[in-house]
Amino acid sequence: MDFPLGDTVMTSSTRSPGVFRKSLLTLLAAPVLALGACAPGTPEPPSPDPGIQDTAGPREVLPDPRRPLRVQIVHTNDVHGRLLPQVVDSDTVGGAAVVAAHLDSLRVRFDGPTLVLSGGDIMQGTAISNLAWGRPLIDIHNRQGYDAAVLGNHEFDWGLDTLRARVEESHFPWLAANIHGPDPDDPPDWFHPWVIVEREGIRVGVVGIALSSTPEVVIAGRTEDLTFSDEAEALRRTVPVVRNQGVDFLVALAHVGAICADPGVAPDEPSTGCEGPAVDILREAGEGVDLFLGAHTHARNLVEVDGTLLLQAPAYTEGIAVAHLERTATGVRPIHAAVFPPRARQVDPDTMLTRVVDEWVAEVGPTLEETVAELAEPFSNEERRARENPAGNLLADAQRWATGADVGLVNNGSLRRSLPAGPVSFGVLYEFQPFQNELVRIEVDGTLLREILEFGLTESGEPWVHVSGLRIHYDPGAPDGRRITSITRYDGTTVAPNDTLTIGTTEFLAAGGDGYEALGRGRLERTGVVDVDALIDYLRHLGDPVSAPPVGRWSRG
Repeated sequence: MDFPLGDTVMTSSTRSPGVFRKSLLTLLAAPVLALGACAPGTPEPPSPDPGIQDTAGPREVLPDPRRPLRVQIVHTNDVHGRLLPQVVDSDTVGGAAVVAAHLDSLRVRFDGPTLVLSGGDIMQGTAISNLAWGRPLIDIHNRQGYDAAVLGNHEFDWGLDTLRARVEESHFPWLAANIHGPDPDDPPDWFHPWVIVEREGIRVGVVGIALSSTPEVVIAGRTEDLTFSDEAEALRRTVPVVRNQGVDFLVALAHVGAICADPGVAPDEPSTGCEGPAVDILREAGEGVDLFLGAHTHARNLVEVDGTLLLQAPAYTEGIAVAHLERTATGVRPIHAAVFPPRARQVDPDTMLTRVVDEWVAEVGPTLEETVAELAEPFSNEERRARENPAGNLLADAQRWATGADVGLVNNGSLRRSLPAGPVSFGVLYEFQPFQNELVRIEVDGTLLREILEFGLTESGEPWVHVSGLRIHYDPGAPDGRRITSITRYDGTTVAPNDTLTIGTTEFLAAGGDGYEALGRGRLERTGVVDVDALIDYLRHLGDPVSAPPVGRWSRG
């Protein structure tokens, strides 16, 4: 369905039918070919929505003048391919069927219109989704009745052709006001900067804000011919345009978020000590925004920033964010805000979604359930904090072993989950390493290695990278460029500036991903080995049970 720039989507429906349009692509890999040409249980496509107009013209329905205007905004973010429920703190939460039931419950219990919005990073992350290039997640989001989604950085992981195919299959518009093509005045036509949704006579403008650093955090070439501009500048420029369309409420739907020192636990408990891009953007360009929906940091946010409510739910369908907005003669205010876990025990999971998920899982189930290794203990990823952890050391060891390099190098952003003790399946390892990056071997000298490791320290001087084959001493209080105080091999010999070493890592980092541009100055050799395959082979090489690699490769001093 096309959503021309500035359109008003007028509809009184709450759940859109799950319709799957034929992909624009030839399916790209053998595992995908086995999935067939359409989504399981797909009904016939509906007629085009007659409420879509070329302009935000007269309202379809006039709101009741005797009561305040109220709207419910429901938000999920960073689903990352999670179709199945998960156990979190001994409680079963999330998954497509459980989330759908909670969405329906929220719609029914609210006296007024409801919009359901996604903060992006919908598809990439599990074998069920990845092996079908994200098609299951688009199918599910269509059936769940989403009204709009912002483009997350991981939407670009499979390149623009695949992304455009998924967008074409979506029954909701994809948004980003800060992405344009080679000509800033001629933006691509397959996504839009904003959309206006009118429901029950109430107009809600939704402005999409993508992560400006997306080209730096995806493989080079995956955002070809697209320019990502500053988030605050785009929001400041776009809000007046949408306001001039006569909207009652304006929501910023962003793939940027915050980290809070105390995120809060109870559904309506405020977060405190919040910092990060979402907070900065609101302080700089929040005027005219009634609600800011965040994403990307995978953290709970429920905080007011300079008078505007900021909400973000935990990732992986482990949370749903809800806001009730009210407009009166004095302006717009939130009258309710919450972030809660969608617990399975609180609802009857949606039967249609349960069946659809089962059919998608059945396509790849035997592969997902295959036990690869047995872990003697849990391998924590420390929630990807700037801290050395067993999961990161395991992955660095695996990549060093698989490439035959002297050093393994892993960025913390690639540690997508912790690993549990006991039998570990292919499906779990795929969630841990979902990117399908080829491993490469890069030859560097000791001086360049030191520069690379220095870059791997955060602004506070703590390691945001895992290594194998080295022991590193660092001083977080030293000036930038001098925080690495010594680098030694496992045999105790010091790495000298003129020494030659090889680094085993991913093609993502080798192409400058996460800002590791210095790796591009080394001599690269491809291996043809995929990251998750290397990990599986390494675990089998170690033999069961696999013990967690000790920490201590990074030491202060």
